[in-house]
Amino acid sequence: MAETFIPELSVLTRQAVIRRSPYFTGLSPVEYSVIEGMAVEERFYRDAMVVAEGDSSRKVYLVASGAVKIFGTSADGKEQILAIARPGDSFNDVAAFDGGEAQATAQALTQLVVFAISGKALLENACRLGPLAANIIGALGFKIRQLGELVSDLSFRPVSGRLARILLNQVDLPNTPYLTQRDLAAMAGTAREVVARALKGMEDEGLIRVERHKIEIINRPELEKTAL
Repeated sequence: MAETFIPELSVLTRQAVIRRSPYFTGLSPVEYSVIEGMAVEERFYRDAMVVAEGDSSRKVYLVASGAVKIFGTSADGKEQILAIARPGDSFNDVAAFDGGEAQATAQALTQLVVFAISGKALLENACRLGPLAANIIGALGFKIRQLGELVSDLSFRPVSGRLARILLNQVDLPNTPYLTQRDLAAMAGTAREVVARALKGMEDEGLIRVERHKIEIINRPELEKTAL
């Protein structure tokens, strides 16, 4: 039996998605309407591959509903989750603008609604649509900074600190899907067994509560200290 597509109750409209994106901050009403005309709605079922690593997709995707796992895969099949994109976030940004291959896979963690915009079309309009060109540079710079912080975390921060930071950034947020220990391990760059031990230790210290399909932060100040 085919899965019925039932998006999240809180689906951002085309207008809301565009106005929340840092790419389009400060545009005039007329300029917003031009961008809205470029955005095409696309829907995906849970676990669907929106973009595969190595694809030549030149679309930047703006999330309207659901969540997307952005990850790279090593030669031996090991995943490294780079980010979780939620409503208001974007993904496939670099490939959309530089015309190269996608550097990561984007997979729907839930049923997903996105608005796709051609990166080529945005670049062609960048100089005539207010601050669009500066916004693109700033937004891509922020993406690069996030990747730099991830590399720093994986290189220098202990597993407990990496896991604490992930929990602080992912737990208790709206539109957050359940993340398995395997997902957490792929985000922290370690083995699932290591994550299981670290979660148990945090629970024993009273920092978190682990229940089936849910992790609850109990002592945020102390968890923040662990993340330092």
